[in-house]
Order: sequence, then structure tokens, then C-alpha cells
Amino acid sequence: MSVETEQSPLPSRHSVRNTIEGLVGRDVDLSDGIPPPAKSTNVVAVYVTDQLKTSALVVVDLECAARIGGSLGMIPRGVVDEGIKARDLPKDLEENCYEVLNVMASIFNLPNHPHVRLYEMYAPGSAIPADIAALAATVGNRMDVKLKISGYGDGTLSVVIK
Repeated sequence: MSVETEQSPLPSRHSVRNTIEGLVGRDVDLSDGIPPPAKSTNVVAVYVTDQLKTSALVVVDLECAARIGGSLGMIPRGVVDEGIKARDLPKDLEENCYEVLNVMASIFNLPNHPHVRLYEMYAPGSAIPADIAALAATVGNRMDVKLKISGYGDGTLSVVIK
């Protein structure tokens, strides 16, 4: 007999690192971090259950989003750094970041837990609903890390479980 819980578990750092590393094909290091400050340049990924109940968020700052997108697309680091300096996430980096965040739904999909999928990714400059912004700022069931991608640099990534 198996019992299904109503909430996704907080994933391990190992699963986060391995998922990103496997996608971008570069070494990824995670270390202790702080929640990214609420900025209009952050990328917020919202994951929902099959009943469309918000289950988790992944929040990445502009630097992390650009570096993830650049490393996935093998875009030269100079181009990535220019986007960061301009406080802009070019469309190709945004789309690549979306692909990584979409696959990251797998870190929440464990036996006896609800199936979770990426519902929405709010790109820099997007209006984020108040309930999602409040959840992103929640203290508690979350993991805040500094993510460093070999050859591309670092950024901040947070996983928040509802």
C-alpha cells in the first residue's frame, strides 16, 4: 500500500546540480546562498500539480538565468556577460533558460508525491502575480544556493516548496 502526499518534497542539492549539469554539459557547483532579492530582472518558474495547484517555484536571478541559457546554447561567455551588463535577458538565453527550468520539473516528481510540471515562467520585466511573489519571498521550505557553471560564472537559484 502506498500513500501519496499532497506536497512535493524539497529536492536535494545533488538532484538540482545533476539535472542542470546533465543538460548544459558543463560542471556545475552549488554552495550556500541567499534568496535572490525581489527584482524585476529575476526569472520565476511556477510548477503545478495536475490539479493546477501551485506546488513549487524556482527563482533565478538575471545572472543565473543568462548563464544557464548561455551554457545550454553554447553561446560565448562574452555575449552572456554583455546581456547581464545591459540588465537584459536576450530571447535566445530566455528560451534556453525556459528549457532547463522545464526539465527541472523532474526533480519534484518522486514516487508517492503529486506529478508536477512547469506551468509558467515569468521572464524579466514580467508582472508576477501577488501570490507567486509572496511565495517566492517565503522563509521556510526552500533551498537557496549560489550556482556556478564552469566557464560561465555564477548566479543565485532558489527552490521554494509550497
